[in-house]
Amino acid sequence: MSSTGKFKGWGLAIAMVALPMVLAVVYYGAFAVDRFVSSSQVVVRQDGNNQAAQVPGLATLLTGTNPASREETLYLREYITSTDMMLLLEERVHWIEQYAAQRSDIFFWLDENAEREDLLKYYQRMVSAHYDETTGLLRVEVQAFTPELSEKMLRTILQASEHFVNEVSHKIAREQMKFAQGELETARLNYAKRKTQLLTFQNENKVLDGGTTAQSRATIIADLESQYTKEQALLTEMTFKLRNDAPQVRQQRQKVESITQQLSKEKRLLVSSPQGTQLNVVASRFQQLTLDAGIAEESYKTAVAAVDNARIEASKKIRTLVTVVSPNTPQLALYPERWYNLATILLGLLMLYGITRFILASIEDHRD
Repeated sequence: MSSTGKFKGWGLAIAMVALPMVLAVVYYGAFAVDRFVSSSQVVVRQDGNNQAAQVPGLATLLTGTNPASREETLYLREYITSTDMMLLLEERVHWIEQYAAQRSDIFFWLDENAEREDLLKYYQRMVSAHYDETTGLLRVEVQAFTPELSEKMLRTILQASEHFVNEVSHKIAREQMKFAQGELETARLNYAKRKTQLLTFQNENKVLDGGTTAQSRATIIADLESQYTKEQALLTEMTFKLRNDAPQVRQQRQKVESITQQLSKEKRLLVSSPQGTQLNVVASRFQQLTLDAGIAEESYKTAVAAVDNARIEASKKIRTLVTVVSPNTPQLALYPERWYNLATILLGLLMLYGITRFILASIEDHRD
């Protein structure tokens, strides 16, 4: 029984440890292909100098960078590992064909005609982007089977990322400016319309200022009424002293009638009638048009100021991609880590073998 147990133990060790290790050594020694890694560190920065003053101090302490920069950097991380970036790299670098040319390592085979979803999974294995919460830096790594391809792909990714960051920030700025300029154009057209209405009204009614003209007419009427009262009193006094047909009386009566006619005429010009051509109507309409033109002018001034403010705010929202560590041309293959992986596999197999032996021994003890 003892020799049989030892035989079973050796058989188990060969099956669970030796044979898998031989396969692992064969794979890493003969089939595992070298993978070169080109890396770079970038960060998205906002140009506005006063942005830091608007960021809460606690948020800055917790994240190590301002939230706006963090948010944009995280957007960039998703873009780098997206289908859009994968297709852009295929268009510029033709990476699928070059990766598919590798046929020795079964774990990194790639079919050129694979579905887009499978291509994306493979792409995300070879291209990674890690965000460091402490420094706010985005570390981008590209694995390839040649040093030149890894660096070329990484530089292409950074160029596309810079265009992405610029386009997103400039698009926001353009939308803000477009809205402000649209409001300015609307206010300008409204102001021009109100001014034209006021000028047309002045030309049609032959008045420069309807309110002033009406006031002047009211002053004339007041003067005429004063003259009428004075001359009428004089006429009454004459009728007591002279005969009605006396030349002085007739002359005074004509003077009173002349003042009365003039006063009636002035009142007709001042007081409204259905035709609406009297000065009180003109003055009221002129006042309304002047008020509308004033409001339109203030709206126009506000819109001009809004455009200037929008231009300033838009400039603060401009983001730039800062390359902290430039892409490198790798000299040594970082992957696969043959000795590390073999040691890890051996340790794992030994642990699994030990657990299996323990379980089998426990079962044998229970049988006895």
